[in-house]
Amino acid sequence: MRARINLMQGEVQFMNKNPFTPTFGKMPMFLAGRERLLDDVISGLDNTPGDPNRTTIFIGPRGSGKTVLLTEATSIASGRGWISASATASSGMLYKILEQLKDNAAEFLPAKEKSKITSIQFHGFGVTRESIPQEPSTWRKSVTDILKILDKYNIGVLITVDEISIQYSEIIDLLSDFQHFVREDRNVALLMAGLPGNVDQLLQDKSVSFFRKTFQRYLEPIGISDVRVSMKNTIEKSGRTIDPKALDLMAQKTDGFPLMIQLIGYHVWKQSDSKKIEMEDVTNGMESADEDLENMILRSTLRALSKQDLSFITAMLEDSGDSQMSDIAIRMGVTPNYAARYRVRLIREGIITQTRRGEVAFAIPMMKELLKK
Repeated sequence: MRARINLMQGEVQFMNKNPFTPTFGKMPMFLAGRERLLDDVISGLDNTPGDPNRTTIFIGPRGSGKTVLLTEATSIASGRGWISASATASSGMLYKILEQLKDNAAEFLPAKEKSKITSIQFHGFGVTRESIPQEPSTWRKSVTDILKILDKYNIGVLITVDEISIQYSEIIDLLSDFQHFVREDRNVALLMAGLPGNVDQLLQDKSVSFFRKTFQRYLEPIGISDVRVSMKNTIEKSGRTIDPKALDLMAQKTDGFPLMIQLIGYHVWKQSDSKKIEMEDVTNGMESADEDLENMILRSTLRALSKQDLSFITAMLEDSGDSQMSDIAIRMGVTPNYAARYRVRLIREGIITQTRRGEVAFAIPMMKELLKK
């Protein structure tokens, strides 16, 4: 709780802490619209080894809630007694995963002797120890040893990896070793998350072609009705109420984009000075949320695009709704096949999404508005 001192009235009003969390990976109070995906993960964990839901990749643009899903899945697994290890794709990630598994499973793992007694001096009250040389072990063997021990207690292991990218060779090593865990019927699960382009590049690598059979879950925009319920519950659970029309405007403005749900909620809550959030609070809060989204995601995303990429998405600006690929090609002054090459690139980067055959739309809210400035 924080106090806001009203010097005019000479009173202290207590306002609840802001319940919205527009920070990457931070769990929201209510997770909207992802129930089916989490139900699939739960069913996989509760089922026997080999269930396909135990090997899942969450795919979506920046801000679509990939990291949050991994965090929630880890929490669910822990509640079911699983041992987990989480990492972001990077050099040294396998070592980090192994150390986490050792730490989190320490109560079940035997302590290893690092020395042995070679002589005892009775009169000198001394003990002589000799170091025991440690046998070199591969990552796969080390994890397998942990899995074997935990299996005696009927405990599974969940590994989660965020921001997967083929630029890190350890991702390939992880997938190759995980394939053997599955073949050996180990009680293990692997959940990963990444941008569409990075996931596509990884799955095209011939060394892990077997991994194309994994479940790929694309994070579509959340339904506005689910967004509305989530925002309403968050506000009311935190001690305030909101005007129904103001709530409708908040929900619509998010476009079902998870980061925008938290950004708008955060700034609207911050704008309000009373127990009830009104329309004015929402309109003011949305302006701040727009600025933050632009600075956090949109500008950096646009800077990474090539001239032709920008030409493609600029050609989409004339359309009030979804864009026809045939119209885009005409506006670019290129053939449909040439335009299709950039469609594939932009879908991989999470900039646009295919809505229907031959039609595309922007995947990130406000991208069109920013380009029109």
